[in-house]
Amino acid sequence: MVFVSNPKVMDETMSRNFEINGYWWIPHFDKKVEGILYFNQKKVKLELKGSISEDPNIDEYKVIWGETENGEELTLFNTYRTLYDMRVLDSYKQGSKIDIPESYSINSFLVGGLYRNLDSVKFSSCKFLPSHFHQWIQKIDSTFMDTYVEDATLRIKGLNNCYQRGFILQPKNSQSINWYLTYTDKLRKLLMLMSGHPIFNERLEFLNETDQRKYTYFITGRSTKKLPDLQMKQCLIRYVDIEKDVCRIFSKWFTLYEDLKIVTGIYFSDWYMDKFLEMKFLNAVQVIEIFHSWMRKDEKKVISSESHAALERAKLVLKEAIPDYNKIIKVQLKEGKKFVLQNRFENLLKELDEKTKEFLLGNDEEVTVFTNQAVQTRNHFTHYGKEQKFSLSSHTELTYTLYRLKALITVLLLKEIGVSELIIRQKMRNRVDIPYTQLHTAKKFLNTEKYLSLLD
Repeated sequence: MVFVSNPKVMDETMSRNFEINGYWWIPHFDKKVEGILYFNQKKVKLELKGSISEDPNIDEYKVIWGETENGEELTLFNTYRTLYDMRVLDSYKQGSKIDIPESYSINSFLVGGLYRNLDSVKFSSCKFLPSHFHQWIQKIDSTFMDTYVEDATLRIKGLNNCYQRGFILQPKNSQSINWYLTYTDKLRKLLMLMSGHPIFNERLEFLNETDQRKYTYFITGRSTKKLPDLQMKQCLIRYVDIEKDVCRIFSKWFTLYEDLKIVTGIYFSDWYMDKFLEMKFLNAVQVIEIFHSWMRKDEKKVISSESHAALERAKLVLKEAIPDYNKIIKVQLKEGKKFVLQNRFENLLKELDEKTKEFLLGNDEEVTVFTNQAVQTRNHFTHYGKEQKFSLSSHTELTYTLYRLKALITVLLLKEIGVSELIIRQKMRNRVDIPYTQLHTAKKFLNTEKYLSLLD
């Protein structure tokens, strides 16, 4: 573990574990206690040589203040006491106090000042330095990007030199840490979508224009499951693949973010939480359903000319036979506008190039089988009605179908923000990780005569 006696030299240790020695206290209870703050990406903890709490019944504090041996000030946010000794409570009830060592779990902390919350101070700019950024953009180019988003209220500039790699955020007016966290989270998720693996906020650097002081903010990237070794994973879509369109893609992502928020939230959740295979399958189908529902709100069902003519003939007959026909047909038309899951799959797949569908699923017949399998298996899991002839049940069937669903979702999301299908296909073919390496095997397994014959 790296010991940092002066937080100002954190540039060299930003992606490694470190510790900060200092004195710590509660803002309204001026009792300073010596202790060490430990940081890594999974957790931040404060270990004290005594007690800083004024009441042993209180385990949570919004902030804890600290000062290092060199006079650097720190604010720890959202703290929770994790080490507790019942002797403290017993002595407190008896009117005395025992000074027992305490430890606290910390959500995030700011190096550079003492504040009571994340909105206490405004900053003119922020440097966002995400993890694994070197995999997304490999060349050193300090001017690789400069664009405005959110109706020109936020300027995003590329930061890519020998010392720091990420983005600089410059809002029209100075903003609080909480404001910046909203936008760095949007950037982080865009990088996750393009890279195909988790990205963490290693740190944020802020500039206070009033006093020209720099502040550094650290936050943990907690996960409930063990993540793969990201050092060996390649990015799906790198900067060089979208260099000519990068500003347009970033701008579109910010424009569509709220509409895609739920979809991407479910899409990314598999990276952070262990789930049963059936739940992963249901989540993937739900992403398709929500994506179409939100992003194709104005889409109407398309009916063939033959079906339209047949309906017109039926209308004439029914109008003569049923007195209340006009009232009934209005209800029918209203309900007919509702999409079922089958329609959503079919309409989204029609939007894709034939080469993309062939790469992901196969020919038109095989695409139809895939759609039926996905829809009826979802219905079987959620309704447990009569057995469906297209439903899947074995572990292998569900696994391969899940690979196809995830690849399809990735294509839909990337295409929606402006990445071309040609680039997506080319990059997926060159990937060496699941699900892309399994798409060919999935075709061989799920496109056999056993499944295709179900269409007859």
